[in-house]
Amino acid sequence: MTSAFFFGMRDRIFSRYFAALFLLYLAGIFAILRANRLYLDDLGRALYGYADWIESARPLSELMSFIFYLGPITVDASPLSQILAAALLALASLLLFDAVRARPSWSGLLCTAPVGLSPYQLENLSYRFDAPWMALAVVLAVLPWSFYRAGKWRFFSIAALCIFASLSLYQPAIGAYLAVAVYRLLADISSRGSLALAGKRALRLGLPFVCGAGVYAVQASLWFRKSQYGDYVAQHSMLPDMADLPGKIAENIAHYLSLLVHDWHGNGIGALLGVIIVAFAALLLTRLFRSRRAASASGGALPAVTIRIALLAALLFCLLLTPFGIQFVLDNPVWPPRTFQGFGVMASLMLLSLHASATRNALRRFFSALQVFFVLQLLVFAQVYGNLLDAQGQWELSRIGLLAADLNRFIRKTGSSRVDFVGSIGLSPLVRAPAAKYPLLGRLVAVPLTRDWRWGYEQLITYGVKVDREDIPENVPTESLTPFLETPNYRIDVTPEGVGRITFLDPPVPRPQKKRPRALKGP
Repeated sequence: MTSAFFFGMRDRIFSRYFAALFLLYLAGIFAILRANRLYLDDLGRALYGYADWIESARPLSELMSFIFYLGPITVDASPLSQILAAALLALASLLLFDAVRARPSWSGLLCTAPVGLSPYQLENLSYRFDAPWMALAVVLAVLPWSFYRAGKWRFFSIAALCIFASLSLYQPAIGAYLAVAVYRLLADISSRGSLALAGKRALRLGLPFVCGAGVYAVQASLWFRKSQYGDYVAQHSMLPDMADLPGKIAENIAHYLSLLVHDWHGNGIGALLGVIIVAFAALLLTRLFRSRRAASASGGALPAVTIRIALLAALLFCLLLTPFGIQFVLDNPVWPPRTFQGFGVMASLMLLSLHASATRNALRRFFSALQVFFVLQLLVFAQVYGNLLDAQGQWELSRIGLLAADLNRFIRKTGSSRVDFVGSIGLSPLVRAPAAKYPLLGRLVAVPLTRDWRWGYEQLITYGVKVDREDIPENVPTESLTPFLETPNYRIDVTPEGVGRITFLDPPVPRPQKKRPRALKGP
């Protein structure tokens, strides 16, 4: 069985399907690679050469980095690292065919494209150092489904090991396993005659998750130690009190759904996603009533259809929640787009199911057009995002370059390198209009130079200035500040303690002219 799996994996990697998906994902991240921007954590790793994944309870990421760089010191190997991530995501896409018990085909290939082109996956692919290990975590999260028919205990042991390894690489990727598990239960309940069998399958799918995640949770605390991530990890890994757990889960679910609505309300991707979800729900109901009629015709009995509909509705809701993985139980989860890593797997499963169920030519054409338009919009979004990363980089290059020169002058004149920031350097005007159309872009295009992040201080080092972070109360009386410098972009004041306070000023945003300007007349 093991040798057959590895031979099968080899055949997948050297197949035309893998090559097609790999090229598609490269096309998706082309603009990101062209932007050539250090993304948040990349700043620290590029400057100081540390790995520091083990402090975030990701020991396998640390191990893979050690093997990749042949040592503990990380260096910038982009775009190779991001290209490797694209290849791993192409493999994960092919593994999804095992999850739905189908053979790879050209007609179904586009259905799996959201695994690598998901707008939420784009942030993971933006990290030069993290991208391959985040992608490998997705591969391991979907790998167990290739062994689903290998026997109960073999599946249990492989699934538990893969879940543990996936969490040890990047915790949010576990949402991919949960998405497939819930999808399998939906398929069983909509088409099987016995709920008892569905219950056994739920137990078979849930036990390896509980064991793998449980072992990971027990040993995770062993990796935590004081580092630059110590406070961050401690803040976002705590569980609420048992009495507060139900309320916290409900609060997290509400916030998660509000983010999805915020990200996709009023744009084409959101509309297509809504059509896919509605069509998938209709497919489940169609299967349910067909299985009911078949059971009645054969003399069998099914439980009340209302119970099955309620179960399907509950599981479909759970499927929509799986992109956020297990973070719903945390007291203070992390909400950036990169943590919604299971979103692409969830969308791909729906598309694969719709594609496989289309028996009539008209319906097949409709679903084929739907998946083509959806994947096309994902490609467009990826290119827009990459272009905006480039625009933001150019914006920061011009503004931070001037700020760095003024900060060096401040240090020379005052003898103090302690500074504080009010506001942020802001988004490029070129980013603001697209972010209004796709609000997710406003969350993806990160602005490091702000008071709330240490990355802005690391970014200043790349411009040749080293300052010390100093938090000043925001309600410092203006009369106690000594003006040092004012430009159209920012103002520098000095506190009585000698701390420089940099206040960013909002740049004027050009407004579109309502009337066409008149042509200039010649002499």
